[in-house]
Amino acid sequence: MLRTAVPEDLPPLRDLARRANDAPYDLETVLEEKCFGAGVAGKPSARIFESEGAIRGVAVTCGRFLRLVAVDREHRRRGIGTALLRDSNAEVIGAEGGNYFTPGVADSDGGTMAFFRRRGYRETAATWNLHAEIEAGASPGDGGPLTRRSATLSPLRRGEGIDGALMDFVRREFGPVWAFEVSRARSAFWIEQAGFAVIEANNRGLGTFGPAGVAKGERGKGHGRALLLAALEELARLGHPRAIIPWTDAFEFYRKSCGAEPAHRFVTFTSP
Repeated sequence: MLRTAVPEDLPPLRDLARRANDAPYDLETVLEEKCFGAGVAGKPSARIFESEGAIRGVAVTCGRFLRLVAVDREHRRRGIGTALLRDSNAEVIGAEGGNYFTPGVADSDGGTMAFFRRRGYRETAATWNLHAEIEAGASPGDGGPLTRRSATLSPLRRGEGIDGALMDFVRREFGPVWAFEVSRARSAFWIEQAGFAVIEANNRGLGTFGPAGVAKGERGKGHGRALLLAALEELARLGHPRAIIPWTDAFEFYRKSCGAEPAHRFVTFTSP
């Protein structure tokens, strides 16, 4: 039986996440955000498949994007995933800008890749998540201490509200999707009218960096690296030994700036 999930379903859904997640990150930690957190298109639809009084699978869509689908490993090959996918009417698998778990299907997950291919979806894009090892009090990339003494670099705590001038800057320079993400960030850093970086705008609790950007006329001045290192230091202070830098192909910038390396490649599937 298919039905719409409600917040009271979270405990059994978390149990399902432990038994069903094939992504390279901890779904249980961010499950409430993924199942019930708004996206750019508005409120998501979380649909669950039940049998014998237990939840066997879940699929979450927001607009035309399938945010996630997970089926209990012991109940696969019984049509549950197919039923959830058909019910979702999803046009795009992954790549939901604004509130994504992963930016596609990990290409190391051959079973899930084959599942979508068999159902007529085709590969249309690919991107990477990078990982950077970090530690409190250190500046990733050069081993020295990171200072925030520059008067131009201002940390903005999410609990204090993201500054309206920052939101206007992001919206003007980078568009509404990034502005939506920044509005949800745990912490933000910015150099006035030049650039910004935020942490944990998506997948809070996993140690994610971004989005981040520098205005075109301000590039090449070191702003991007300064903002990156400030943000990574904050992630380290929060207890994350590793930063996830998602959805990027800027390998050289991140490698030189903080020692980040490619960790997982993700493929976007689109319906024919």
